[in-house]
Amino acid sequence: MRTALALRTSIVTAALTGALLIPAAGSAFAAPATAAVQTAAGQTVAASDNDRYEGEPVYIGEGLVAVLRNKAEGPEAWIRAVGPDWKPGDTYMVRVVTKLDRTLPHDTANGLSLELTKAATAHPVLVVTAKNGSTKSYPLPAGQASTDCRVGPKGQPMGAGVRAELYVTENGPKAVLFHSGDDRGWTTLDRTHPALPDSEGIIARIVNPSSATPVFEWKTQGGHSEIGRAPFPAFPKGCKPSYEFTGTVPVVKPTAPAPAPAKPQTVGQTAVVPKGPVAAGAELPVAAAEDTDKAATWAAGVGLMAAFGALGASVHLRRRRDSRG
Repeated sequence: MRTALALRTSIVTAALTGALLIPAAGSAFAAPATAAVQTAAGQTVAASDNDRYEGEPVYIGEGLVAVLRNKAEGPEAWIRAVGPDWKPGDTYMVRVVTKLDRTLPHDTANGLSLELTKAATAHPVLVVTAKNGSTKSYPLPAGQASTDCRVGPKGQPMGAGVRAELYVTENGPKAVLFHSGDDRGWTTLDRTHPALPDSEGIIARIVNPSSATPVFEWKTQGGHSEIGRAPFPAFPKGCKPSYEFTGTVPVVKPTAPAPAPAKPQTVGQTAVVPKGPVAAGAELPVAAAEDTDKAATWAAGVGLMAAFGALGASVHLRRRRDSRG
């Protein structure tokens, strides 16, 4: 009994010890918790992936920090909202307001005009223009020079308090539309979305967006009565867009042939109702048709001879009866 009791006691003690050790072992092998940050697209990125978004943070005013990078992705300035009390050493991996790079080197945020200059060189610079017109420059880390396809912006008034800024980039033409007094564009047209929907009430579109010579067309309610046209800036020499230029010849859709006119019908025409194999849809060959005609003619002749023969026999019998009587 004592032996059994001791055995049960040792088993219970081992089970309790194992239960206490399991959480510690599990925590030893569990993946470390990571903080999350928000990207420009609103996606959540783990802290272990922060290398893609980390850089040199500089405070540019109006509660904004520019995180300057120049690595394999090319020069980038991530503009993040940190608040007016931010100081060097504080966290900057917070909400993204906008991002400047070689494709989109100009934007505005919180009343500041932001431009990534010298983006095609090895020493790009972020230039920030304040509301009062003063400017400050922030050099990015040195990188490698490249062929910059971007040209612009080219300002284009559209009338009715609307204006456009026209660009060309390695991804094609781009038109950013602004309302009067706004410092941020309210819509952007490009090769993927080259025209405003009809519900906007104005015409704004990129004609031949995949060609080497795209054209911007517009018509506003308070503008000119005719459609306005303006060419986009020319692609610089040596520029290699991310797509192949296509021709400007319009595609002509084939026209459906006109239906044949109905045949005139004669009034009072007698309809012939087919019988026999013709009624069933059969098509008789020519020789068979001729044989059928001959057979019909022969049958008609035999029938006529039989009728005359019967008539002659009747007359002959009548005469014999009369002669006997």
